[in-house]
Amino acid sequence: MFLPSLITGHLIKKFGYSKIIYMGVLFYVVTIILSLFEQTFTNYMVALIFLGLGWNFLFISGTSLVVLTYKEEEKFKVQGINDLIVFSTMAIASLSAGILLSLTSWETMNLICIPFLILIIFSTFRADVLIKK
Repeated sequence: MFLPSLITGHLIKKFGYSKIIYMGVLFYVVTIILSLFEQTFTNYMVALIFLGLGWNFLFISGTSLVVLTYKEEEKFKVQGINDLIVFSTMAIASLSAGILLSLTSWETMNLICIPFLILIIFSTFRADVLIKK
């Protein structure tokens, strides 16, 4: 999850934010497919690797895009607020995962992620279109 951070910045410079975001979404899709395919230890570990890659690509790309949209004197405050929102949401999601899993199923938990991935793809695509105009 954190190890790819050593090269994610270089990949963003080389390929651009959008392509890294799309790769992050692709890694998440692979995670969902693997998680739905088979529930063995090996499959779970491979899915976790793809989950970590996807999280890293999306987090690093998103965080670095946030600071590009604000003035120099505002960007540290905005990044702090962004990190507070992101990590608070992650904490709530982590604490509620057990409850959601007991109320639903493993398959449902994985399928809940799909609309969020579609939203990321749509937002990134729309931003790309607006930038190219």
